[in-house]
Amino acid sequence: MAFLCFLSILLLGVLSKSQLVFAQLNDEPTLLAINKELVVPGWGVNGTNFCSWKGIDCDLNQAFVVKLDLSRLQLRGNITLVSELKALKRLDLSNNAFSGTIPSAFGNLSELEFLDLSLNKFGGVIPRELGSLKNLRFFNLSNNLLGGEIPDELKSLEKLEDFQVSSNKLNGSIPFWVGNLTNLRVFTAYENQVVGEIPDNLGSISELELLNLHSNQLEGPIPKSIFASGKLEVLVLTQNRLTGDIPELVGHCKGLSNIRIGNNDLVGVIPRAIGNVSGLTYFEADNNNLSGEIVPEFSQCSNLTLLNLASNGFTGVIPPELGQLINLQELILYENSLFGEIPKSILACKNLNKLDL
Repeated sequence: MAFLCFLSILLLGVLSKSQLVFAQLNDEPTLLAINKELVVPGWGVNGTNFCSWKGIDCDLNQAFVVKLDLSRLQLRGNITLVSELKALKRLDLSNNAFSGTIPSAFGNLSELEFLDLSLNKFGGVIPRELGSLKNLRFFNLSNNLLGGEIPDELKSLEKLEDFQVSSNKLNGSIPFWVGNLTNLRVFTAYENQVVGEIPDNLGSISELELLNLHSNQLEGPIPKSIFASGKLEVLVLTQNRLTGDIPELVGHCKGLSNIRIGNNDLVGVIPRAIGNVSGLTYFEADNNNLSGEIVPEFSQCSNLTLLNLASNGFTGVIPPELGQLINLQELILYENSLFGEIPKSILACKNLNKLDL
């Protein structure tokens, strides 16, 4: 009898320990600790499963958080404890009021595929530890107060498809290794203090669809290689110090819808190959040193809605062929050396609502 009592006590002890271990093997304690810092609306209500709290998705066992979306809640406070959610695949803390530095401990979230910390007030530098997030596909730190250079440790993020660090205070140059991110579709670093030349090897990114580097201090030519990617749709390089001409290879990108290269120091003529860019809707090359005639091949870009060539050195007449652009809404050509009459065909464009000569 004494032995049976001892065995029962032993089993109860094992059971209690097992239950304790189970209680620790889920994310609820961590979430409660996070809530003490952030006070998330609807979190911690008695009798509710933490997997049903706002912005949370759990795994199939309802034990670990795999998705945390606390965007647009105007939250503030310390977010370091979020790094304890080891099963996280998706973390979105965008559009809040977080400040201070980005926790280096976020580099421990080895399962993370999506990280969005944009539209906050994070300062300091981009933590080098984030280079450990080998599964990351989406990475957005835009619209913060981050300074310093883009750390070389991020070159390990070989699965990146979307890389956005725009509207910060970043300096230094665009790292050469960005061109080695072969899965990259989107790269934005606009509105920073980035210097140097655009790396020529960006053209080796065969999947690149959007490249936006406007409002920096970039110098040198527009790399011809950029137009080698037949998938490029949006190219925005306005307000830099770029020199040289517009590469003839631009005609290779038939899917380009948006070319914005104004406010630079570009020279030469517009390639006639621009007529091959059949998907073009916006073309802005104002405030450069371009010359020659306005090429009539623009008329082959049937989807064109805006053509801005103001403040250059264009000569000759306005091509009457531009009147074939039935979708044209804005034609801006002031401060050039054009002569002759305005073609009647252009005045007949039904959708034209801005004509600035």
